[in-house]
Amino acid sequence: MGSDPGEDYMATILPNHPHLTASKLSTGLVSAVGLLGLALFSQNVFANTDNSLCNFKNGDVFTEICGYVEASAVQVGKPMRVHVSSTTPDFAINIQRAGNKDPDAVSRFAFSAAGNHKPSAISYNGLNWGAGYNVNIPSDWKSGIYELSFNNGRGDYSEFVAIKSSQPGTHSKVLVLDSLPTKIAYSPIGGKSMYGFNSTNGQASATVSMERPTGRGQWTEHREFVTWLDQQGIIYEAASMMDLHRDPSLLSQYNLVILIGHNEYWSKEMRDNWDNYLAAGGNGAIFSGNTMWWQVRFSSDNKQMICYKNANNDPLKNDNNRVTVNWFNSPIHRPENLSTGVSFRHGGYANYTEGASNHYLNEGFTVTDASHWAFEGTGLSNQGVFGHKTVGYEVDGALFKMVDGKPVVIGGDGTPTNFQILATTPAFAINSPSGIPGIVPNNHNGQGWGTLGVFKPTATSGTVFVAPTISWASGLNDPQVGRITRNVIDRLRHRTQQAPSSGGTTDTGTSTNTGSSNATTPNNTSSGTQVVVQTSTGGGGGSLPLSALLLGLLAMVGLKARKS
Repeated sequence: MGSDPGEDYMATILPNHPHLTASKLSTGLVSAVGLLGLALFSQNVFANTDNSLCNFKNGDVFTEICGYVEASAVQVGKPMRVHVSSTTPDFAINIQRAGNKDPDAVSRFAFSAAGNHKPSAISYNGLNWGAGYNVNIPSDWKSGIYELSFNNGRGDYSEFVAIKSSQPGTHSKVLVLDSLPTKIAYSPIGGKSMYGFNSTNGQASATVSMERPTGRGQWTEHREFVTWLDQQGIIYEAASMMDLHRDPSLLSQYNLVILIGHNEYWSKEMRDNWDNYLAAGGNGAIFSGNTMWWQVRFSSDNKQMICYKNANNDPLKNDNNRVTVNWFNSPIHRPENLSTGVSFRHGGYANYTEGASNHYLNEGFTVTDASHWAFEGTGLSNQGVFGHKTVGYEVDGALFKMVDGKPVVIGGDGTPTNFQILATTPAFAINSPSGIPGIVPNNHNGQGWGTLGVFKPTATSGTVFVAPTISWASGLNDPQVGRITRNVIDRLRHRTQQAPSSGGTTDTGTSTNTGSSNATTPNNTSSGTQVVVQTSTGGGGGSLPLSALLLGLLAMVGLKARKS
């Protein structure tokens, strides 16, 4: 174990992970029985003998239809290009704003001439599912996270996509970013991901195609968060991390940029643009864990993502700006704390099981400064605990010590010393720099902690609120978690950080509804079901969920995604 970037660590990736219990497979001696069980399991799970179109190696298996979106930008008023594999030539794509279950808000696009393309074990660098199909996004649609449901009458498959505004910032000054590179990194479609646990022969790939299905489970947190935003009447726009990679000016159109869920893989362009936005006075809200962990780079056409995770293996090992290792590690030496205030190496796993030992199960955040504006209206006091559903399965933290009973950041890890810790949660520091999992000698109590707080990267920067956990969105229906989230958005949607008025306007990112939990703003993109018939060559899909069997096997052998 330890901080060697070439080592692997475990993290659960399941179709849905609202509040998971993770377990670790020791990198030390493994019993012969355990190896035999894993080998037998691998023959069934990793072998391409299931006749599926998309097998995500986690219980989600699709045998009838599957699809993906091309790597180009997806924007209101422009065509979105998709590729499909289907067991029937005719299929449809039903598109709906994520979280909106109103059947009258579905737009249906019908197609024909789909091909039946089965991914080979070596197609992770490009599936080549025939010619693509153009889905023309109407110019009156609102930017947001949308669900694409591929259906051919035999089965269905869902992808999600961030549709960018044609004029960023005109509808709302609040932007939600997806975490597409991270979702692609974990996708095993085509035989390999960037992790050994779900790759053929147990060997990860340093290069994967961005044009592959991602799997519905990886969008859980985004779906939950934007559904809550719509229910609260909080108007937002959305964009992809790839939009951030391509466009240095994108974030300048917004006052608040929100990160959600699991946003682990960042290019230099993404990070530079995030840092420059904050330095220019923009605000950020991080409702995400394991954030900004790896530096990646992309091919010139942005269709391939590259991450060697070991400088010695990277052809650009002598380029300190482009080598693909952890941001904090050599030779980059640019700790993510500078940009996010926290790091996974000083946080770790929460709700975590190792053999017979349980690490911090059912923990919440313990308040350390109840007077802060983030807690206004929550009824919380110091030492109060909230958010049991939000903690895990990975949390990030800043090194700190206790001074007069209050946590104070040390700053030696790159965290700005103005970082104000508002709440903490214990964590098992699997990636501790000490090299001993769980032991962080220079941190409070010698262990890992998740640290919720607020900071400015520099004295003149915008403000960043950090709730450093993957599962924050799972707790939004908790009144205290929901109120904290609302406080953050209402405060930071203004660049001046002045207290907002009770009402709002669309151009600052909220509707005139002030956010009762019962308020709803559907933001429907159509008044009824829209049918568009298009024909192309190539492309099709369907689903056969085998979650009961495979998830049972997962539980039996304790197979987890490796944190490499």
